[in-house]
Amino acid sequence: MRFIIFLLCPLCLWALEPVPSPDALSPLVVTGQGGFTEPLDESAWSITQLDTHDIQTVPRTMAEALTGIPSVMVQKTALGQSSPYIRGLTGYHNILLVDGIRLNHSAMRSGPNQYWSTVELFGSGQIEVLRGTHGTIYGGDAAGGVVNLLSNSPYFSDVTDHSMGFLGRVSSAERSWSTGLSGEVTSPEWYAKISHAERSFGDLEGGDKVGRQKNTGYDARGTQARVSRRLSDNAHLIFGFQHAFMDDVPRTHKTIDGLNWEGLSVGKEVSRRLDQTRNLYYGGLDWADAGGWADSAKITFSLHRHEQERNRRRSKSGHLIDDLQGFQLDDFGIGARLETEEFAFGKFSYGIDFHFEELSSYGSDYNNSSDIRRTYAQGPLAADATYDRYSAYLQYSRELDTGWLIQPGIRYSSLRANLKKFYQKNSDSSTLFDPVIKTYDEIVGSIRVTRQFVDDLFLFTGLSQGFRAPSLYDLTSTDETSAVEKPDAKLDPEGFLQAEFGLRGQTSLLKWKASYYYTWIKDMIVRSPVESGKSDVLKSNGDGFIQGIEFELGYQWTPSWRSELTFSWMDGEVEQLLDDNVSGTVTIEGRKYLPVDRATTRLMPLQTRFVTSYKPSYLPWQAEFSILAVAKADDLSLKDKTDRTRIPTQGTPSYMLFGLKGGYEWTENSMLTLAVENITDEDYRVHGSGVNGPGRNFILSYQRTF
Repeated sequence: MRFIIFLLCPLCLWALEPVPSPDALSPLVVTGQGGFTEPLDESAWSITQLDTHDIQTVPRTMAEALTGIPSVMVQKTALGQSSPYIRGLTGYHNILLVDGIRLNHSAMRSGPNQYWSTVELFGSGQIEVLRGTHGTIYGGDAAGGVVNLLSNSPYFSDVTDHSMGFLGRVSSAERSWSTGLSGEVTSPEWYAKISHAERSFGDLEGGDKVGRQKNTGYDARGTQARVSRRLSDNAHLIFGFQHAFMDDVPRTHKTIDGLNWEGLSVGKEVSRRLDQTRNLYYGGLDWADAGGWADSAKITFSLHRHEQERNRRRSKSGHLIDDLQGFQLDDFGIGARLETEEFAFGKFSYGIDFHFEELSSYGSDYNNSSDIRRTYAQGPLAADATYDRYSAYLQYSRELDTGWLIQPGIRYSSLRANLKKFYQKNSDSSTLFDPVIKTYDEIVGSIRVTRQFVDDLFLFTGLSQGFRAPSLYDLTSTDETSAVEKPDAKLDPEGFLQAEFGLRGQTSLLKWKASYYYTWIKDMIVRSPVESGKSDVLKSNGDGFIQGIEFELGYQWTPSWRSELTFSWMDGEVEQLLDDNVSGTVTIEGRKYLPVDRATTRLMPLQTRFVTSYKPSYLPWQAEFSILAVAKADDLSLKDKTDRTRIPTQGTPSYMLFGLKGGYEWTENSMLTLAVENITDEDYRVHGSGVNGPGRNFILSYQRTF
């Protein structure tokens, strides 16, 4: 009867529903406190939590699942290479974690990079996105934000039990299929879960006028396994494994198959494809409620191996040249994070982290006409180098009698880069540099202050420092995705200081959050064009700022109807070197450059998202309508202005995307979902991307547990 009423008059059904009761308890998050739980609504940070079971049916990758979060812009260099800008920063300025284990390493590129796409969404439990500088808890790279992909918590049963899960997904505009299978076993003392996903994507169909985007498809697979052994009710041993492989991912914008949409320049390369393999092995011990100085703890050991290989074909003087380059990085990590019980009128959180990285790289080319092969002295990075990180932190939390909660913290970091073998030109073995050892030491701090004024008003504010030493990529890179650069061992470390002020409020119907942040940037490593029209870049340190406003609003109209609105705006600039050669005050290799303040690279335009969902408890189906509106991005850095294969001359046009999603609970343990993205078939591109977004896209998925 209610279904018939809804078809005839949705507002009538709306009126029949009872007034919602007050919201349930706030969900728990762990990323803000370095792995220890706290209620989301009481966190001193701006955090968004996503349940992967609810979102894995539509987004292709983990990175794309972050679309629409305030101050987050998911740029797509290629269909298989997505990564987020968080509060204006990307690449190695954001930390990516899996179950709290750091995946960032010293070979990670500066700009939007391909590494985020190697993290498989299927088989995980939730994503936590922490926005803002968080150097005290997470150390180097935590300048823009932290993203933590978390597994479901292990559970133990009185008798041995098991279950399985299945996910199938097909998409029209992506010409894709995906399938995943998972298995879970639990007993009184053991818990294990393993999952595997296979994905295949064809050439992406753009909007109404763009049509098919040639040579954009690729294949990928990912496996995750996690085993827990219960030692007591509050202590567990954990062992885990993660494998990811991406095969022949095209970077199309640099090739002759690139688009000329909105005046873009078509690339000159015949093809460029990337293979990636990641293996993560980890183990650890955690416990809680032990009392004393180690009331709760998380101790981990990890080995992360990342291999990357790029195959490129170019036409040079009428001949086809194939060149190959790649690297292998091994990162052995040890970490311990502990929290005390109530002591000295508060709590202490403290920990140590060690990471020992070994890097090697290689390269060669082959002339198809002369059958001559050359072996390079190194690949895109140093032929042989190590990078070691040592750090320790301490944070104190105390609630005063007045109701104010203060959280001061401090972190000491020491980094040592040993550049054993690197070259000015990777193709010329005579340009070998003398071995260099660089050390960087830094102390950063933070203070966060919160106050629950009344039941429906919560304030959070504070100052947080960040620090990032030059990585092996900064120090030794000879090749970037859209540019050519030279090694530079004289770069200074980067420093960040972010001030944030925010308010949260909620009633039985309304939930909202607003915040403002301002980030002071010191000695940011900036890449500026060497000369107009050329792909070479200079690396230098520059000062600047990024500021922004974030707003989130949710309204529970009835127990079944809910609307959410998010809004974000930002502005920023950093010092860069303008190609002048006349009045410039900085001379490099005989050419003059003029220091100027310009927008940070790929500054995020104004963005707003509106979603209305209908999830009745008395019907087996649900529905959602969404709008994503993004303004024109025309405030460009010097490097953006030269990136003509990705960014139109007048900037990236604004766009508005409409979407519909419906779900039907086929049985108690199965769900069928149909989504339509970009209903109007609009041609659009996320700012700085190398491909356009999909046109009208139908996505059909099926989930089942048994």
